[in-house]
Amino acid sequence: MRKIIYILLATAMLAACQKADHNGDLGGNWKLLKIEDFAKNETISTKEIKRFWAIQLNMIATSTEEDLNHGGKGRFQHVGDSLFVQMIQVPKNAESLGLYNPKDERFEIILLNNKKMILRSEYALLEFRKF
Repeated sequence: MRKIIYILLATAMLAACQKADHNGDLGGNWKLLKIEDFAKNETISTKEIKRFWAIQLNMIATSTEEDLNHGGKGRFQHVGDSLFVQMIQVPKNAESLGLYNPKDERFEIILLNNKKMILRSEYALLEFRKF
């Protein structure tokens, strides 16, 4: 009986050693719903088009339904009310994902909870929902 308890305890300890996502509400998969482009003075609804951001640990991945296999990959830093994004692999459709300056973009976090995220950059306002 003791042997079983030790095995279960060892298994639980090994499972606990995995890296945990420390991003709180920011971590997870986000669907881009809307882009308000300041330069073009237009709002682009993306509800019917699949455009995604995935955030885990300190990595970000972006993709669209047109280009699911060749999306962007990069790093980010969440500091206070700002999200700094540096894409290492820039997607060819970066602006359709809300990334107008993908090598060094700063977003102000307007709203962030476990269901919705609104970001504002120098170029656009982005609205997401978590799925």
